[in-house]
Amino acid sequence: MASKGIEVSIVEMMDKIAAQESETVLPLMEADFKEHNVQKFVNTRVSEIKDNVIYVVNTKAEINVEITADTIVNALGSKRNVFDDSKLTVPFTYVGDCSGERTADIASAIRTGYKAANEI
Repeated sequence: MASKGIEVSIVEMMDKIAAQESETVLPLMEADFKEHNVQKFVNTRVSEIKDNVIYVVNTKAEINVEITADTIVNALGSKRNVFDDSKLTVPFTYVGDCSGERTADIASAIRTGYKAANEI
């Protein structure tokens, strides 16, 4: 979005954005954020969204901030993608987010996909 000229703000409850990202990808992300003037709010939680305004609170400094937005994208963590496999009659393997190994982790998705391919 930022590369298309849209002003972007990221609100993160943790003390670091993309804390679990690899050390090879994270510097590229940070450079991209800097190049596109992405505002980052760490140690911050959303308290309310109303009428295109995001009300956030910095949990360390106890500062309230209002962020006006035309578009809001929520990315609220991840969990295993579970579905009913009881009617499947062919061999199958769970890969990616439904594998249970790690969610929202591209390396895990590749690893589980690789293992599944080698089992064929």
